[in-house]
Amino acid sequence: MAVWLRGQRYWKDVGVKPIERPTITRSNLICAEPLVIEQEQLTAYKSKLPVGQSNLLAELLNIIAEKMSLAGEMGILLKLEKDIHNPREVMSQIRDTPNQLEDYYYGGWQEILPNSLSGAYRGAMLGQHGEVWMLPWKHAILKDTPEEVSIKLWTRPLRVPLLIEKILTIKKGAATLFIDEKLTNESAVDLDIMWGHHIAFGLPFLTDGGFIDTNATTIEAEKSMPENRRFKSDRSYEWPKISGVDDELIDARFIPAEHAKPYSELAYLSGFEKEAYYTLFDSEKKIGFSVEWDSDIFKYLWYWQERYGTQDAPWWGSAYAVALEPWTTKHPSDPGKAIASGQYLRIGSRATIASEMRASVIDKTH
Repeated sequence: MAVWLRGQRYWKDVGVKPIERPTITRSNLICAEPLVIEQEQLTAYKSKLPVGQSNLLAELLNIIAEKMSLAGEMGILLKLEKDIHNPREVMSQIRDTPNQLEDYYYGGWQEILPNSLSGAYRGAMLGQHGEVWMLPWKHAILKDTPEEVSIKLWTRPLRVPLLIEKILTIKKGAATLFIDEKLTNESAVDLDIMWGHHIAFGLPFLTDGGFIDTNATTIEAEKSMPENRRFKSDRSYEWPKISGVDDELIDARFIPAEHAKPYSELAYLSGFEKEAYYTLFDSEKKIGFSVEWDSDIFKYLWYWQERYGTQDAPWWGSAYAVALEPWTTKHPSDPGKAIASGQYLRIGSRATIASEMRASVIDKTH
């Protein structure tokens, strides 16, 4: 898909109209995964290297094995131009910072739990976007047949007594990832949490802009954003129109092309039907990524845009990202007040919350 997008960009750059471009008459689905090399295999292979070359080639093989085992091609999803670092091996001199997620964030899709804003929750110090995004998950294959593949994953945050479990399923003939999740409070007390899915998109998917289709009914811009923003944060608006900083109404469904004026923005979409959904299309509405979820749990869709707007840390003017993230709660300026007013998701002692989500790729090129 990434190759197809780059090809379409090239045809556009050289002035070839869509109707005149070569037609794809046949396509093949290639399932690929990052290269994973067992340590015993790697050691055995290095022992057979030619004398005099073993040290250099062995070091190169170690680097390739490490990098390829961490990530493959993410296609539509955001992939920042940075390496994926292991926090146990690559670290800053000052480690007790509240925003380590930004040190290690490389794009893609992260599960966020049990908070967003860093701070203390009932004596537990929590960093930005919680703990789950940086934890390893245990896993077990539940089903592996030509018709269906299913895997279960689970993990626990270190400082809040929660168990998060998910089952990922793909089915023959469907370009959809089925996600069934359970969140369990394993403690003897009620807990107030934030839960989100940080799904970010980037280039070349959105080089020429994009379009959002969703059943949200309202949009409201976050107040605590920098001045070089796009939306006015004075009140809630009826989706998809919202006032811009210059007082002109903006149709927020349309994402400007990459070369447009830089800005940083965060807004919240809400007022969904129970079965909430969005589809993010490329500028020609031929390739899209669709997400469906239960709005009784994830009531808000965060609409985050970092388009070369932040000139200082952590992005240094080089990050282009558009994220559409189902969340239980809006970003709180004061978590304590937000909890007291019932804005967080409350999960009772020993209780479990179940959620279903579906993510699909849409291809209208044929």
